[in-house]
Amino acid sequence: MLLDVETNEDLELIKNSFNEFLSREWNKYGSKKHEVSRDKIMEVFGKVKDLGIFQFIRETGLTNALLLNEIIGENLLPGIVAFSSMLGVDYLVSVGVNYVAEVDKAEAIVTPKGISNKNDVDVEEIESPDPSVRVYKIIEGEWRKSDFDFNKVILLASAQIIGHATAVLKETVEYSKNRIAFGKPIGSYQAIKHRIVDDALRIELVRSRYLVNPTSPERIFKHAYKKAFKAILNSIQSHGGIGFTADLDLHLHLKRVILLGKLFQQ
Repeated sequence: MLLDVETNEDLELIKNSFNEFLSREWNKYGSKKHEVSRDKIMEVFGKVKDLGIFQFIRETGLTNALLLNEIIGENLLPGIVAFSSMLGVDYLVSVGVNYVAEVDKAEAIVTPKGISNKNDVDVEEIESPDPSVRVYKIIEGEWRKSDFDFNKVILLASAQIIGHATAVLKETVEYSKNRIAFGKPIGSYQAIKHRIVDDALRIELVRSRYLVNPTSPERIFKHAYKKAFKAILNSIQSHGGIGFTADLDLHLHLKRVILLGKLFQQ
């Protein structure tokens, strides 16, 4: 990441604890994250809660909340953890506009219309673009006024999308350094090098919009989706044949970004 964002001691402490947990207990699943059992997902949710991640997101300023949600996207955490992180709540929640996800796990559903107990919302399950997350179309529901700022939710969803793109770009940089073709790393070829640099700059431009001047959340979200989607497709192409396989988690990041695009489309 190129953008220089001022941090503080509290943020660094929680980031360090969070990253240690992710390295120890989540990232070991690699490209098999979508196959993790429901029990393990609930265990991960509980441990993220115990680390104080949800509470920190709820109580800290917007910038810190955005930076943590980037980490959540970058590490491809389970859907129910990601959605609760957009709201900064330490209970199981589903969030979206016309579509919501993980209703089977959630206690409550939050939309721009308000909040509702999941039992008071009529939903219909549809095919999900993400194999790890079940998706539902909202038919009708009984909504109560919510204290959640949905514009903030959209910004945090944008940060998660950029986190997914960042993870894939990092993998592509490493691959381009180590993959040898015609006697030298593929990253030395202009076609690969320029594409990676262009995608990195586009991603940083989106970050600058929500970290520096977070106005027009819906436009920022659309910008994040467009640039992340393109960057991930480019990264898959840069990996050649293996980029299209399930041996890497590139496809999982792409599918989660597509899912987020569906959940927050107006």
